[in-house]
Amino acid sequence: MGKSEIYEKKLRLVEKLSLLTEEWGQPRIAGQIMSWLMICNPPHQSFSQLVEHLQVSKASVSTMTRLLLKGGLIEKVRISGERAIHFRITDDAWMNLLESELQAVTTLREVSKEGLELLEQDNDTDLSRLKEMHHFYSFIGRRLPSLIDEYKKEHFN
Repeated sequence: MGKSEIYEKKLRLVEKLSLLTEEWGQPRIAGQIMSWLMICNPPHQSFSQLVEHLQVSKASVSTMTRLLLKGGLIEKVRISGERAIHFRITDDAWMNLLESELQAVTTLREVSKEGLELLEQDNDTDLSRLKEMHHFYSFIGRRLPSLIDEYKKEHFN
């Protein structure tokens, strides 16, 4: 298999992963950047390289790298002898993502509990769906921290 065939396969994988990212409610270009940074060699890419390989605008790369930096999924790296800033996936990107999700789970559990308390005396409200939401996020909120801890012990020790 030639280099151009491999490159095309990489781009197809990037596209597939970015479409999943979009289906999950995140910007497609953020998914393209993350996907490319997962498979590129070297593991760091300059702003210009991201624009070139992904065939997206400079503005999109600028906006999405800021978003991914803020989320702790990528980081800036300096390459000796080069002026350009490079980006790479952080070593704990997936852990950062899951811990962010845990915060959302906690918030959803708290809001559903508050809703149940506010509406418990209202006979004109069907609370079954709100109760199910609260039970679900309570369960996930109890289980997710132990999974995170288990993963950290297994992969970071």
